[in-house]
Amino acid sequence: MEFAHRATSEVLVEAAAARSHALGRPASARDVLTVDDVKVGVKAVLMRSFIDPPSAAMARGLASRVNAKPLPKVSNRPGIHVPTEMNLLADNWDIGPPHERDVKRALELEREAEAMAAASAAAAAARAAIAASEPTNVADGARADVAFEVKTAKATDVEEREDLGDFAEFMDVDDDDE
Repeated sequence: MEFAHRATSEVLVEAAAARSHALGRPASARDVLTVDDVKVGVKAVLMRSFIDPPSAAMARGLASRVNAKPLPKVSNRPGIHVPTEMNLLADNWDIGPPHERDVKRALELEREAEAMAAASAAAAAARAAIAASEPTNVADGARADVAFEVKTAKATDVEEREDLGDFAEFMDVDDDDE
């Protein structure tokens, strides 16, 4: 809707400009646009807004002119052949061994993958052991007793808590009200 309104208003503005040029004076609100004025306005908008594609013969001529230039010779030297500066899209390319930080990151990712694989294998083994020890049916037998190992900590093993100062007193105010 907006496109149609904009296109129509552009055509009418161009038609009014063509009408005022034909009359030799500025157009007024009483001037009536004719069909010929609108046709001139349409042609003006089309010439300005839309471009016709080149003909096949013209495209062939341009292609033959570009293809008449020979390609640059490829050097016979060993190693990586880098394009010339004018052919590069960005100037942030690297040639040579990877940076140390990239190598460290790759090793770190490899170690993480190995650790994840080991953890996954351990979890699978634990699941298999649990599945083997549990009865598949309640009628097969009672569940084995579950025992938990409770660790006790000595007072010397516990780190001293840091003093929270005013914050702790603020928190204690709410507790004292009860």
